[in-house]
Amino acid sequence: MQLGSGTFDLLPGLTYTAKLGNVSWGAQYRADIRLENENDEGYALGDKHAFTSWVAYKVTPWASTSFRIDAMTQDSVSGIDPNIVAPVQTADPENQGGERVDLIWGVNLLGQEGAVKGHRLAAEFGLPVYQDLNGSQLETDWTVTLGWQKAF
Repeated sequence: MQLGSGTFDLLPGLTYTAKLGNVSWGAQYRADIRLENENDEGYALGDKHAFTSWVAYKVTPWASTSFRIDAMTQDSVSGIDPNIVAPVQTADPENQGGERVDLIWGVNLLGQEGAVKGHRLAAEFGLPVYQDLNGSQLETDWTVTLGWQKAF
């Protein structure tokens, strides 16, 4: 299990949102940029850049649907930790990183009254439309995200 990169990293991000009537949209860029060539173990995770853009439609005051495009690129690991060299594909730094673009559909339900007021249940289902992974890696077939939030 990896607790972090072991390097000093720059984590920039920029978000734009807008709304007109029942329609909202936006875009976000975020990155993990490694500021050091390697950590104390002799390797560095690759830089990661991600972009997402979405549009949502408020069907009722308590329900909305959304569609978004999510794109990510991640560089390979540079260097290698000699303590984890093994005859498995995940130990090879060339089998890390790559590019992926997903199309994602979602629904949000917002509690309006009583015990559910301020609670939000969100679900998303995504399919990759482009994958170019470095080396030998498992591809993603689909994703499902389910979330619950409580606003105070």
